Amino acid sequence: MASNSTLPAGWGTLREVFIGIEHDYVEPEWMTAFAWMGKDGQEYCRKYGGRKSIEVVPDQIKVLREQIKNHVKAVQKCGVKVHRNIPFKYPEEAHFLDNVQKGAVFSGGADFFRFIGKNCILLNNLRYPFRRKQVYTVRPVLEPLLKGADVRYVALPPASPHYTENDIYLENGDIMLDGHNIYVGHSGLGTSDAGIDWLRQFMGHEYRIFKVPLAGSVLHLDTVLMLNRPGLLTYYPELVKEMPKPLESWDKIKVRIEPGDGPSFGANSLSINEKTIIMATEYERLVPEYKKRGIETIVQPYSMSMAYGSGPRCLTGVLAKGPVSREE
Repeated sequence: MASNSTLPAGWGTLREVFIGIEHDYVEPEWMTAFAWMGKDGQEYCRKYGGRKSIEVVPDQIKVLREQIKNHVKAVQKCGVKVHRNIPFKYPEEAHFLDNVQKGAVFSGGADFFRFIGKNCILLNNLRYPFRRKQVYTVRPVLEPLLKGADVRYVALPPASPHYTENDIYLENGDIMLDGHNIYVGHSGLGTSDAGIDWLRQFMGHEYRIFKVPLAGSVLHLDTVLMLNRPGLLTYYPELVKEMPKPLESWDKIKVRIEPGDGPSFGANSLSINEKTIIMATEYERLVPEYKKRGIETIVQPYSMSMAYGSGPRCLTGVLAKGPVSREE
């Protein structure tokens, strides 16, 4: 693993990543923190929660598998090394917290760890109890890659299995890096105030933590705000309620909510380097804006992946980046 080349700034050329899998999905049971879902999604969870996805929606699962497979191919074609998580080894892992909330969704490769400088933070306590079991499919792959690397490996204090609004929840989809500025999204559906407080204490005075208020319908910051390269970002003006001061002067590509968009994933593209991104066909209307700024777009479908909560960026956990190359 080339983790020693990971940049604290969050910038650079993508070299090595972790991408999730589709394996024995179980539809999640309803809980109040699913408020970001539309009415149809909420009713669906109440009706099918706890049932195997392949039995409930076999055609959709086939599409999901194809979209994840095509995402892996696109990333590899860009010269990036790809690791995949693995199925559960033990039944106790597969059924962890099922008495609290049944469900199993494993495609979010970015969700369970985050490199910040020489720190690798294991994010083992997402807000939704059914998602916490996925860490057992990630650790057997991640931890061997960390051996011998100049990395401090740490895990958050585990959240209680009894759900409360403000336990220590810290979700990678809410974290953006720019130098020693860390932006953390907060809608009440992902990262909590207690999670932000933990990150501030752990990272210390070297880093500045900015809380980014989001609309109450937004799951994660990375679906509505993307830092494309220094000085350029993509965002939803209607959903990012307050732009952090260091980002106010940046050039901004604005995503407007349009009929038929579904969940807002227009800012969830994956940066390969400063001149190349992978983005969803569903937001192809943004291609001219990127082209105008010298950015090549690799466009392919992610409709079913996004329906299960993962756009191109969510699918991809960053293990290593190399130095910025202006020639790429």
